[in-house]
Amino acid sequence: MNANTILKSQLVSAHGSAPKKVTHINYDSRKVNTNGCFVCISGKSTDGHKFIEMAISQGCVQIIGDQQDSLLEHAERSPHVQFLHVKDSKKALALYSSHLHQHVHKSMRLIGVTGTHGKTTITAYIRSLLNGAGIKTGSIGTAGVWDHQKMLPLDKSTPTTPESSDLHAYLSLMKKKDISSVVMEATSIGIDQERLYGLHFDIAVHSNLYPEHLDYHETFENYKKAKLSLFEKAGTSVVNIDDAGMSKDIISVFKGTLWTYGLSDDADVHAKNITFSKRGCCVDLIVKGRLFSVFLPILGVHNVYNFLASVCVCLAKGMTIGDLLPLFQKLEGPPGRLQLIPEFANRTMIFDFAHTPLALEQLFKTVEPLSYNRLILMITGIGIREKSLRAPIAKAAEGRADEIVVTADHPGEELPIDIVNDVLDGFETIGPQIHPVPNRGEAIKKAMGLTEEGDLLLITGICMENFQIVKGRKVPYYDYDHVKAFLNSSRNSRERELELTESDGAVYQS
Repeated sequence: MNANTILKSQLVSAHGSAPKKVTHINYDSRKVNTNGCFVCISGKSTDGHKFIEMAISQGCVQIIGDQQDSLLEHAERSPHVQFLHVKDSKKALALYSSHLHQHVHKSMRLIGVTGTHGKTTITAYIRSLLNGAGIKTGSIGTAGVWDHQKMLPLDKSTPTTPESSDLHAYLSLMKKKDISSVVMEATSIGIDQERLYGLHFDIAVHSNLYPEHLDYHETFENYKKAKLSLFEKAGTSVVNIDDAGMSKDIISVFKGTLWTYGLSDDADVHAKNITFSKRGCCVDLIVKGRLFSVFLPILGVHNVYNFLASVCVCLAKGMTIGDLLPLFQKLEGPPGRLQLIPEFANRTMIFDFAHTPLALEQLFKTVEPLSYNRLILMITGIGIREKSLRAPIAKAAEGRADEIVVTADHPGEELPIDIVNDVLDGFETIGPQIHPVPNRGEAIKKAMGLTEEGDLLLITGICMENFQIVKGRKVPYYDYDHVKAFLNSSRNSRERELELTESDGAVYQS
């Protein structure tokens, strides 16, 4: 194993003999065993160098880190293990992971999607259209890891953009399935932490930019800078020309092929005359001056933007509008994004990922065309996100629904009740229509119980995950389980009432 070749300019020094074989690599010492390579990552909450001994005790044969003193100290005690001192452990992890997976990314067409809102939906739309056109396409992001047919049962290392060792493993798995294109969400944190280091994107997509993750980036400019760097790794850019946050920055400096989209006439691909119904929307789609009237099974102007972005990507990949037109009526979005729950009879129930004030505002606009009696809303504070977003969520929701249930998502290191109280602080008045329920599963049941026939129920938050993060652990959890539990409980109650009614009738008749 030639470390100089693998790590290129990252290697500072090597101590100990190179191992004959390295079969796997990981930044989590618990996942490294015989013939493994452990990469020490120094983070805000922990330092991987503290777990070197654990990795060695499990059979690790190679250690990579960026703290020379710690590496030398362990090298003296473990001469049978090779220690590699590097400039940046994150970059080294990406380079070595690529090597172990035979650099499969170089033979695949990668599409990166970044922005504050819309990444998950744009990713799903692109995957839907490309697979519909016969181009085997996988996706990686908040909605999970998908091949060209289904979501894969993989344990994600992060909520959206995976750590590089996991990312290269996913790409290798997809390559074995003959997948030629992969579309992935590129978060600002993922970019900043070098999870995408060494990758080249055929196409980079920009959705929009608003202040977010400032607890991590500290300033909006740092946040924007991280997003912009994705376009330095791309050959083609797809840009939302209507976005004031970052579109001009990209357009002014990008030297490759550029596609623009939006509602503006100046965009290469734009939409006009949008009309909504319960089934979706009708749109006049204009592609470089040519008009096509199409039906789309989507709701919300923001999703029209997401659709336009996906059309640009397909056109940039060489497809024609004639290829795409038959695919639009079957356009598939991600789970938990305006997802209709049909089992709740005589009511309209929708799951949506709206977890910020702006996303809630967009959701309210999206459901305006729908007819319903009352609006029942569940909002959430998120323990693993910045606290500053919690009270504004209540402000965005106040006065917009007949009943509001307040709960907590991914409590992390906090108590759910404390997260709920942070959200409640945003209400000017807390009346009987506000229902605090700290447990998310119980909150869903509470919200469902508040509905009557003809009502619209909106369940917001991280409603596509299959876990909750509690005290640093991923605890199995799935919103839909609580929906089914409520429906089963209601069904059983109705059956018991019917039995009692029939029993009373029989006695009376006798």
